[in-house]
Amino acid sequence: MKTRIFLLMSVFFLLCLSVAQAQEFGKIRALQQRAAYVTKIKNDFVARVLTSYKIPHDRNEQGVVVRINMDGKLQDITKIEIVPVLKESADKRQYVAAHELYFYTADGILDLVSELTIR
Repeated sequence: MKTRIFLLMSVFFLLCLSVAQAQEFGKIRALQQRAAYVTKIKNDFVARVLTSYKIPHDRNEQGVVVRINMDGKLQDITKIEIVPVLKESADKRQYVAAHELYFYTADGILDLVSELTIR
């Protein structure tokens, strides 16, 4: 009798574990898809800002801006920072009014401010 209960409990535990793993896999996949979507939006925003300033740039196959034209020379980008510029409304709420973008290269930093929306 104890053996049957033990086997039944083992089967039940294994079934529950496999269902839980499938749910976690679904959550992980959804998070990965969301991360890819957000990254694409960010990369497209950076390219739109550079285009609005008429700054020539190169993107790689993933859409990441990898080079910009600074001082008539194509520079490799080592890092890009996007910093929201906050303003306060009449009712004291803060909102994002613009974004400041910093493009780091070996020869210096290009600092741009854009009121374009990210989405």
